[in-house]
Amino acid sequence: MGKIIRRDESDEAKFYLRFKGIERYHEYDTIADFVRDWRDYDEYVKEEITPLEQTKSESRRRIDLFLRRTKKIPTDKSGYNNWKQRGDSDESE
Repeated sequence: MGKIIRRDESDEAKFYLRFKGIERYHEYDTIADFVRDWRDYDEYVKEEITPLEQTKSESRRRIDLFLRRTKKIPTDKSGYNNWKQRGDSDESE
């Protein structure tokens, strides 16, 4: 059994947390164990999902430019040498 106290230390309680997830039951004796395995869904959306819906960051833009350049690099030796001579490998974008 876990033990918790009020923030103002006016009361304490013993608890045992057990709930059913999608596939199985989960049991916890301490809040630390529970918090280590679970997190608030609203915080998850704010930290993980919302940034994906925003405009691209500068680093993502640079990655996209790099990928666009590498897709155009010729694979044969003479084509690669010509591409290198033309200066298409310039990182100035």
